[in-house]
Amino acid sequence: MLLKLHLLSHFRTALPVVATLLAVGCAKNYSLLDPANKPYANSYAVVVSKTTHERPDWREIAEFLVNKHAATLIVHDGALTNAKERLARLMPRYTAFVTHPEECGRAYIAEVNRLTRQLDDDPWLDTLWGVITGKDATGALRLARASTPLEVSRVLTTTELNPSLYNEYFHISDRSSGTWLWKKTDGTIEHGRHKDGREDVDTWGRHFLMMPDLVVTGARGDESCAGMPFNRGTIRVIDGKFYAFADTRQLRPAEEEKPLPESPNPKIYLPLESGPAGHVNGPDCMVTAMTGANGANQAAGQTVDPYPWFGRGSRGVLDVWQTLPGRHTFSESFFINQQWMLHDIAALDPNGLAYKIKLGAGSVDTSGHIRGMIEAGLKFDPRNALKHGGNGRKSPDRQLAGLLWDMDTVAFYGDPAWRATLTPPQKNSFLATSLLSHGNRHTLKIEIRDRAAAIQNTTPIGILFTHRLQNIEILSGREYSPIITDNFILLFKPRPKGAENEIIVEFSAEPLCTPPSN
Repeated sequence: MLLKLHLLSHFRTALPVVATLLAVGCAKNYSLLDPANKPYANSYAVVVSKTTHERPDWREIAEFLVNKHAATLIVHDGALTNAKERLARLMPRYTAFVTHPEECGRAYIAEVNRLTRQLDDDPWLDTLWGVITGKDATGALRLARASTPLEVSRVLTTTELNPSLYNEYFHISDRSSGTWLWKKTDGTIEHGRHKDGREDVDTWGRHFLMMPDLVVTGARGDESCAGMPFNRGTIRVIDGKFYAFADTRQLRPAEEEKPLPESPNPKIYLPLESGPAGHVNGPDCMVTAMTGANGANQAAGQTVDPYPWFGRGSRGVLDVWQTLPGRHTFSESFFINQQWMLHDIAALDPNGLAYKIKLGAGSVDTSGHIRGMIEAGLKFDPRNALKHGGNGRKSPDRQLAGLLWDMDTVAFYGDPAWRATLTPPQKNSFLATSLLSHGNRHTLKIEIRDRAAAIQNTTPIGILFTHRLQNIEILSGREYSPIITDNFILLFKPRPKGAENEIIVEFSAEPLCTPPSN
């Protein structure tokens, strides 16, 4: 389904679009489409409430980001929506929202999600955003200071990923109780079974200290803890420190127990389907502990309990990131996954794009969500939406309920311009993309290198523009369901239809200049 796009038509520039080629893994070529006067690729806004900005230690964080990125500062009074007018006028590539932990709850994250989709007339997310917060201003400033790019090659996970994508990989299985696997840097693999939860948490702790670049949690957890699979222990945050408990019922350490040593190397934190682990419900939680002394420069996760056995809001980020390793940053993968969810919602029921999940101080439950969808008059069968076994798990009704659950409740923390990518594969990726521009005519080409893998791929493929475009018209390739906006092109059916060895989408568009900063 191709949605009609209503694009802004002002702020034209006479500068021609340069003929350019963007290829997988060639991030240095991004600058070729920048206008000379105000490069959209580096445009940045910092949004902060007046009450937060009046606190000197938090104002320092906003000012640091402004200086770091030559950014425009937006101080809003009252509701976050009061920043909309200036942010829409700027339409920056990146937006950082600086907020202290008491201000940053699930309702705040929902408002950020909604605001960043409302900067123009189309339904898509308009800017790559990240929330800058922490246990205190010192922790938030550490998050803002992230600068050196990270190439992720070592992962610690409590859910099974693809070991071949990582140079070092350790998981505690969520499929077989107590089972673990360790792929070492020399390529050798060890595996075995732990006898109890004590061994699970102790092993997790040891590998946490081995400085992983990526920490993924998949077992049941919440704002204050990451659980081990099969309820075999937990890693709990207490006073900003991690403690490893074999007994999940243990809430406080005994007098002789000591916290885990810190793991301060730069890393990514991604909780998948593990309760509201992405919710900052105060200064002492998983997000602030990870992004504080434990080195995470970016994190993404749910602010509410994931819809049972769904979790596209966070798992989809990983799917996009891993599909073409090295192609997208973690921040870009979050951005693309949000567009993917919006596309799928619109395909199931366009009225779903206007739906707002009801969030208060407490969490939201499944039954309340279903009632809200019924009250909104959405086209779905609530009986199927509640099924999560067998074929019911894949029903359109359940997909719509799960997507609407995730749409406003997934958070991204960290500087969105910080670059964290997976290590590119030694062999060619199964697809290679290029964007050739000549004047106002553009051609996206996707070379199919592994046909079987291309047919099986279900994640969108595309390019984030570094120069905003306007007056867009698709000339060919509609069968691949392209979405083309002022700042990206995505194909939502990037699979060959027949025997073709490449996918081609042609479109015309004119450059659109980024407006003045003030």
